[in-house]
Amino acid sequence: MTAQACHAGAPPETEVGRRRDLQMDVALLGRPNAGKSSLYNAVAGGDARVGNFPGITVDVLEAIAELPGGGKARFLDLPGVYSLGDQVDPDSDEGQARACLDRLKEAGEGARPFVVAQVVDATQLALGLRLTREIAERRLPLIVLVTQRDVLEAQGGRLDVARLGREIGAPVLIVSARDADVRGKVLGALHDFAEAGFAASAPHPYEPAALAKQVLSFATPQGLSPAAAPSRTERIDAVVLHPVLGPIIFVALMTALFAAVFLVADPASSALDAVIQRLSVVIVHAFGDNWATSLVCDGILGGAGTVLAFLPQIVILTIALELIDASGYLARGAFLVDRLLRLAGLGGKSFVPLLTAHACAVPAIAATRIIRDPKQRLRTLLVIPLMTCSARIPTYGLLIASFFGHRGPLFQGLVFVGLYSAGIMAGFFASLIIGRATERKGPRTLPLVLEMPAYRLPQARVVLAMATRSVKRFLVEVGTVIVIASIGLWVLLKIPAPGVHPSPGAPAMESSIAASVGRTLEPVTKPLGFDWRINVGLIGSFGARELMVSTLGVTYGMEEDKGGGDVRPLARRLAETKKADGTPAYTVATALALMAFFVLACQCMSTIAALRRETKGWRVPIFVLAYTYTAAYFVALVIYQVARLLV
Repeated sequence: MTAQACHAGAPPETEVGRRRDLQMDVALLGRPNAGKSSLYNAVAGGDARVGNFPGITVDVLEAIAELPGGGKARFLDLPGVYSLGDQVDPDSDEGQARACLDRLKEAGEGARPFVVAQVVDATQLALGLRLTREIAERRLPLIVLVTQRDVLEAQGGRLDVARLGREIGAPVLIVSARDADVRGKVLGALHDFAEAGFAASAPHPYEPAALAKQVLSFATPQGLSPAAAPSRTERIDAVVLHPVLGPIIFVALMTALFAAVFLVADPASSALDAVIQRLSVVIVHAFGDNWATSLVCDGILGGAGTVLAFLPQIVILTIALELIDASGYLARGAFLVDRLLRLAGLGGKSFVPLLTAHACAVPAIAATRIIRDPKQRLRTLLVIPLMTCSARIPTYGLLIASFFGHRGPLFQGLVFVGLYSAGIMAGFFASLIIGRATERKGPRTLPLVLEMPAYRLPQARVVLAMATRSVKRFLVEVGTVIVIASIGLWVLLKIPAPGVHPSPGAPAMESSIAASVGRTLEPVTKPLGFDWRINVGLIGSFGARELMVSTLGVTYGMEEDKGGGDVRPLARRLAETKKADGTPAYTVATALALMAFFVLACQCMSTIAALRRETKGWRVPIFVLAYTYTAAYFVALVIYQVARLLV
């Protein structure tokens, strides 16, 4: 599977698309939240992100599926579109979907044929048929896949598939992505369509709303249509969208979510950390204390292993966000925070990119393509790096365990929630200040227009798949970037700097290249309470934020005598570090300053690269680096100096 298969300016054929055994291209098209990505995953075995909010699919994804009669089809999962006639930004998600359709049509006229498989939500049939009419007017080969059959039947509804097909002049198939046989049904229908010669649909005159009423019939137990009584979704919305109760429920839910990331996962993380420390002792006892065991124990296990201990927190965060998304509550959250975000010049459509940024800023930056207002989109891009991504979790977890571990799990959970809230508030005020500085008349934003999906029970298979992908992505990063960086740091801590000699009784590491680089920065960072160890970690964390923890793990691993059986967790060693005069090297004030620095600083090379790619220039990335590091330094400075007086 590849992404961005049909970006404007790129050839329509990717490496996958050039395969000679392909019989057709299938472009999955539909309105946002129609179920395209779910169907794509079920039929083509794709790996698309599934959600109940526009903007989940912002690139064109592709996968290959084998047809019943032989040959293969390339499935393209396009971003959701409301219309093919409205004028949109070519760089937006809708613009990319239209460009892909145009290029497929051009390529299909002289090469491999293609078909538009429009995905229509059965519970929103009238809205979907508007897009159907526009596709037919473009004379595109069309097959209509009506989804949510199970939801329609639960409402007592039935769709007259044959009549709908006759009226719109295209084959129609009603399915549910949850059905075990959905793959065979869809591939069989596509095979039959290919056998019929890929005939383009001729536009039939019909009115979408009237046709939807004619082909849909309802027979509820009470003999009433669903409109005669409030649905389950309407009853739930009466509570969660209440002007007073709604925001309270939303804040409570978000607080519980982020607190659970720490409270539930902390015991598992501590146990995993203890196993890694014990493994280091076993290796040293078995093979002796030499450079090879130092590389394995101090470099690899001390660095990458320490970061790996925070895997449970990453998994729980992923599962929690997926449950909220899959249930349909995510769109409600956008409406609840729309008014608050609008005060800062943002809006409800900024909500999903900002929430996605709590997992990773890179896909969140791509998700801003759903924002049609250029000023809103730019502001969202500028504040996304302030959101607390999962890469910050290891550092936060380490500092909380080191300096607040004695305060109990509830207090630690509240600190964790406070850090997430600090990132959100920092983004709010940053957007407000940027807007006031650049717009004399104040923020003027487009109104939020968004469809509310029905509440649905999350599928365990989908949630598990998301958690599995998160684990694989984290393990790949730990196994590549962090291992390589940890080994590199181990080497730099072993090689002495030219002309530098260690003090009597000090470890040889004190005169290493890495230590010398860190000490060079101490005049600048000492007012923040940072020493050379933290400075080296901050430098490394620009490549990946998790490297802050791996750097400290390697550093302390090389300072400790593993052969002596020291299996103290890194958090304890960090809290018990002493200066030459016997006073603590790090205090609560240091921890608070470092947390503040991590909240504000854009320490992520991937985020800068994504901003550069999305804005097609260096102006925005350089501005983000400048303002986040400046704010991080001065806020950390104030917090450290004030905390020294109060704590």
